[in-house]
Amino acid sequence: MSTGTILAIAIPVIVVLGAVVAFVSLRRRDATGLGYLSRETRRRDELAATAAGEAAAGDDAGAFGASSQARELERSVALERRPAPVAVAEPELPQDWAPPPPSEVGVTRRQFLNRSSVILMATGLGTFNAAMIAFLWPRPTGGFGSKVKIGTIASVDEAIASSTPAANFSYFSEAQSYIQPYPTDSATQAAAETVYSGAVLDAIKLGYVALWQKCPHLGCKVPVCGSSQWFECPCHGSKYNRVGEKKSGPAPRGMDRFPVTIEEGNVYVDTGSVSQGPAIGTDSTGQGLEGPHCA
Repeated sequence: MSTGTILAIAIPVIVVLGAVVAFVSLRRRDATGLGYLSRETRRRDELAATAAGEAAAGDDAGAFGASSQARELERSVALERRPAPVAVAEPELPQDWAPPPPSEVGVTRRQFLNRSSVILMATGLGTFNAAMIAFLWPRPTGGFGSKVKIGTIASVDEAIASSTPAANFSYFSEAQSYIQPYPTDSATQAAAETVYSGAVLDAIKLGYVALWQKCPHLGCKVPVCGSSQWFECPCHGSKYNRVGEKKSGPAPRGMDRFPVTIEEGNVYVDTGSVSQGPAIGTDSTGQGLEGPHCA
């Protein structure tokens, strides 16, 4: 082995060993000096501790005095703020319950319910009985729905001749009817016999026909038209001649009519017996349009 090689190996080994020795020596010195102080250091520490103790004793004395004063002040303030003692009333013993006298109570709940039930039942039965009596009570003999006297023959003829509501027309509100003159010639009477019958035909033979004011279409009141000499309904345009036979419009038939009778010179209209008007196309009088329409 050459010298260079030996040196190359020896030098690193020597360096490593030197480092190990130095490290071990330092560790031993630190271990030896740990926990030991020099005399000067210990003396200096003793003097500092004595001075700190004296200063602390002085501070404690001052603090104790200040704290005593503060505690006295707090105690006096607390005593001032403390409310005055409240007198506690002695508890009263519960008394035995006694029902109030009837004069103070008046009507009890049970009595109120019982009386209310009786009153309601009596009211219901009374109302029902009144309705039954009204239903079974006979109808009055006067007014619409019964046999109505409209006047004498002379007064009726005078009303027909007047211009109210128009010439050849007369209206009687108590019977809700128009009393119209019916031609009494033989040809017209013969034509009427082919259409009408019963009480209506009997009235026609007397020269009268009583027409109900209601339109048979939808019940509107049918006014008269003086210019056309027809009845003309303003609601839907149904038109009828002077004796209530339909001429045009949506009505299903002529105007309905009532029987007319004459008793002792007085004219009566039986509004409780309604006869349907003649069928569409009936024209027993042959009366046509006599002027312009009003509706």
